[in-house]
Amino acid sequence: MPMDQDLDFNEAATVIMPIKWCHYLVNAGYAIVATITLAHVAWYFAAQSILVSPPEVYMRYYIVLPAIGLLALNLLVDFLVRLACISLWTKEYLVLLLFTALSFYLSATHRGATVLLGSYTMSVFASTIFANTKMTRRIFLTNSAALISSGIILLKGGDGGGGGALMATFVAWDILFCSYLLAKVMIKNGHNNLMSLMHLYHLKENMQEQLKLDPFTGLYNRGTFDSCLSGLVEECRNANTCLSLAVLDVDKFKRVNDAYGHAAGDRVLLNLAQILKSNWTDDISAFRIGGEEFAILFKGYCVKEAYKICEGMRSIMESTSLNLIDKNIITFSCGLACMDLQCTGPEELLRAADAALYSAKNNGRNRTVIYDGPAECRNQKR
Repeated sequence: MPMDQDLDFNEAATVIMPIKWCHYLVNAGYAIVATITLAHVAWYFAAQSILVSPPEVYMRYYIVLPAIGLLALNLLVDFLVRLACISLWTKEYLVLLLFTALSFYLSATHRGATVLLGSYTMSVFASTIFANTKMTRRIFLTNSAALISSGIILLKGGDGGGGGALMATFVAWDILFCSYLLAKVMIKNGHNNLMSLMHLYHLKENMQEQLKLDPFTGLYNRGTFDSCLSGLVEECRNANTCLSLAVLDVDKFKRVNDAYGHAAGDRVLLNLAQILKSNWTDDISAFRIGGEEFAILFKGYCVKEAYKICEGMRSIMESTSLNLIDKNIITFSCGLACMDLQCTGPEELLRAADAALYSAKNNGRNRTVIYDGPAECRNQKR
């Protein structure tokens, strides 16, 4: 039966979104490079009298060369992330290590600003986007090594004294470790939220599916039938394929209810529903469209093929033994019609099947009658 197929939620969460986040993080890298460059340019014009180097040297080594180098690094990562031959796992690590490289540049070239050692937390927090605790742990260890290397550079440089550099490195690592612990909490919380969203998503899907069903028989209901009939008529017409419709009605059902009670009538309906379900496939769908009236849509089946299936179900129904009413054979009548690819619409197809059903009722019941009106799929009656 044709149903709208929603994109699998888990697949979207684990494939599509990480790729997008890789691109977002690369763009963030561009923004950081631009911010670093603009900050140096602003400092160049605002504090020329206290620059650590002559203006031309500062311009060359703190603005021009870093801007070119960092931009080139960002462009390289951007290029690699866009390559289809590189795995998603590699792309994720590339964008995270880009932030590590930016942090290393900041801390290594600005030895007087030891506060920049704290920038190593950027890639740790960025890793939470991918919700992978192993990845976050590896990024933490990598950044720890990079942070220690930056600390060694500060110690060798001698700016601010060895003790100050050592203390700054120790404090920065403490902050990095705290960021790792917070990142793990954020990932766990994200996993819990994702599981809740997935539960709600599947609950919503289940509720929507339940709304399509008849609660008593478990077959699709009349509203679903009307929607599917229209959709299949259009689909089969466009695909130039057959569509057959059978309408079934339990014979003398009122007499069963009056003689044996509604509980017996319910058992009759459930028995027929079970027979219909046993023939249910992707191309054969059964519906309860009234009290004791049912319908079957046969996608891709010509009327002769549908006729054989309906006759098989009718024979099973006729031979079924039910307690209390097994002395009275319970049967159904069936009207069958096929879609005319040129002119038949949903209403016409349903009217044709109904007309065949009335013919079956009027000619003794317990039979399948094929509509013999002016349709392309004209065939003999049983």
